[in-house]
Amino acid sequence: MRNRILTIAVAFAAAVLLAGCSGTSSEQSDQSIAVSGEVAADGGAPAMTAPDEMAVTDRSAVGPATTVPAERDIIKTAYLSMSAEDVTKTAFDVHALVKRWNGLIASEDTQDTGDAVYSNITAQIPAADLDAFIADVSKLGTVGSVNVTAQDVTSQVVDLDARIKALQTSIDRMTQLLAEAQRIEDLLAIETQLSTRQAELDALTAQRKFLGDQVAMSTVTVTISPETEITSVDAPGFLSGLESGWAAFVSLIMVAITALGFFLPFLIVMMIVLVPAVFLIVRQSRRHRRAGPVTAAPMTTGDQEAGTPSST
Repeated sequence: MRNRILTIAVAFAAAVLLAGCSGTSSEQSDQSIAVSGEVAADGGAPAMTAPDEMAVTDRSAVGPATTVPAERDIIKTAYLSMSAEDVTKTAFDVHALVKRWNGLIASEDTQDTGDAVYSNITAQIPAADLDAFIADVSKLGTVGSVNVTAQDVTSQVVDLDARIKALQTSIDRMTQLLAEAQRIEDLLAIETQLSTRQAELDALTAQRKFLGDQVAMSTVTVTISPETEITSVDAPGFLSGLESGWAAFVSLIMVAITALGFFLPFLIVMMIVLVPAVFLIVRQSRRHRRAGPVTAAPMTTGDQEAGTPSST
């Protein structure tokens, strides 16, 4: 009986101790949560992160970062056709405008056909000043047509920059390996690879510079032709028809006179040669007519048998 009472007392004491420990731990957890809440309220980092926020953070960390260029790389090309009274002077004015807008003349072709002068000028103008340059050139004459094309090469530029950066990193690493190499075989292998990568880097750098120059400087082609005068045409009438008919008649007479003058030497030569020939032919024919035809006497039967001709 006594042992049972001790057992019950020990069990009761253990239950009280467990209850006290659980209460203390719950109070400590509540205090920690409260402290976390206070820190968050004061501007610190929150103690707990929402599952949705964690998912978003994980997706952004896993996905590759996409680099979007701040400015697009555009190659612009312009064609302008215009007419002017003085083509040569207008060409000099175009030269002055190119110099004013910090451009340069790439090529020029000016031709004088005798009747008119034509000029074709190709210039390189800073891309930012292309529109202003076209506006100034348009004031020099009468513009027939303007055509401006744009080509986006942003992706090519980004690709070249990435490849150049990767090659430069590889070259730096191989240069370091070359300095640390001890064996001749390693030195030769590294130098071969280094030369190949350096050549490829130079080619890519040249392509990148060419694209950069095309983006920075726009190509403008200006074609200048002389102005043509528009003549008024009178309405057709009786007088105009009479004038046209008289002009055609005079033209016909002139053509006939010209043809006669052309054939006259041939006619004189033919008369000199043909007249005596015709005269001789006529004379011979008259002689034959006066002589008359010569007829042979008929042969008798005896003569035919003797084979001698008969006499008349």
